[in-house]
Amino acid sequence: MECPHLNSNVCITIDSSSFPHGSPSSWCCSVCRSNKSPWVCLTCLNVHCGRLWAT
Repeated sequence: MECPHLNSNVCITIDSSSFPHGSPSSWCCSVCRSNKSPWVCLTCLNVHCGRLWAT
């Protein structure tokens, strides 16, 4: 699972107030609305799930 925004030499500083609200277990994928294995892109801050890359 790789985010399309990342490359091999990424160094990101994120303002945590920009992250989705609530705990990661409450996040839903912005594509399929699943709450299974949520992750947030550190570039665009969209929430996705492991299912997105499993297809």
